[in-house]
Amino acid sequence: MAFSSLVNKINLTYHHSKSASKNAGDSSPMRYYRYRIAPDEVELDFIPNFEKKVSAIVNAKKEIALEVIKFHSTVEEINKNAQIVKGTATDLSFIKKESVDYIYTDPPYGKKIPYLDLSTMWNAWLDLEVTEEDFALEAIEGGEQKKSKDEYNSLMAKSIEEMYRVLKFDRWMSFVFAHKDPEFWHLIVETAERCGFEYAGAVAQKNGQTSFKKRQHPFTVLSGQLIINFKKVRKPRAIMKAALGMNIAEIIIQTTEGVIAQNNGATLEQINDELIIKGLELGFLDLLKKEYSDLTPFLLGTFDYDDKTELFTIQKNQKFKTHIDLHLRVRYYLISYLRRMERENKKARFDEIVLHILPLLKNGITPEAQTILKVLEDIAERVGEESWRLKKGGQVKLFE
Repeated sequence: MAFSSLVNKINLTYHHSKSASKNAGDSSPMRYYRYRIAPDEVELDFIPNFEKKVSAIVNAKKEIALEVIKFHSTVEEINKNAQIVKGTATDLSFIKKESVDYIYTDPPYGKKIPYLDLSTMWNAWLDLEVTEEDFALEAIEGGEQKKSKDEYNSLMAKSIEEMYRVLKFDRWMSFVFAHKDPEFWHLIVETAERCGFEYAGAVAQKNGQTSFKKRQHPFTVLSGQLIINFKKVRKPRAIMKAALGMNIAEIIIQTTEGVIAQNNGATLEQINDELIIKGLELGFLDLLKKEYSDLTPFLLGTFDYDDKTELFTIQKNQKFKTHIDLHLRVRYYLISYLRRMERENKKARFDEIVLHILPLLKNGITPEAQTILKVLEDIAERVGEESWRLKKGGQVKLFE
């Protein structure tokens, strides 16, 4: 492992970071997702780099071993049951039905990275054979095989179906997402729900780093990722579609203003994360994709953007938009909040609801608690003396 990982640096495609030491950098397949000879060749000392990597691996194994023996008598016991399998997720026949406790998957994102094409150098060093069958089964759009989006979607759908088969009931499946195309989210949700999964929420996960691609394309590359969670239950509930009464532009403005109000300025990632999560939860993600394949021009034309802080803010000398009906805005946030509380099995108390709603409407027309209560009584029902939940039966209409 230590030797093969050095292939990333000890080759002619290694691009060092000129702002740091020559040991800071990576190869073009990692940086550009394609092969490219570096303009400035850098020779690194192999032995010091090798020793550093071996030391890191040894320390990691020691740390893991301490955690493993908390739950197992010996490291050998857990190693005995561990398996590394080369294959395709479209065929998990080697795994028994309903035998898996948890699935966490970081799938290929369409045509973003041609993994097998880029692994050529590593496979050559490690003497690993990559067959035509491997290429045929790779879930990708484009690549050496020139696969279509339909082929990619079909392979992803088959993979989700197999994951549903092997997962136990009342267990979880998590999908990692670092793609700016909402259509991919739609594919995951629709396929998962068709199989019998129940959507259980999405969360943003930041890695704290700014990649080279992010610096190249600040508006279209995400610095982190979203994780979408599903649960396999016997009577799954599908995500309810919202009956939209306002156009997508108004939804984007409303959501963006809410994120700006909460954070005193919003990054592209924060806006994108919130729109995708709300689009999933309220059922307008397909409309968002249809009308806005790239949000950047719309956001730049509607809000101010600071290149240094990378924050969107309300345009200078402008207030938050107030043309959206107050009751409509309150209803929008109430439904989203109550659904989230329900998924997390938390009580939604009235005081907490008000405290959640008010910051989202900062600098616009701020509703009184009585206004929020009136909308709340229309879409929700009391649970006990203090808590609320969305009314059951039929679809909850977001915009009437």
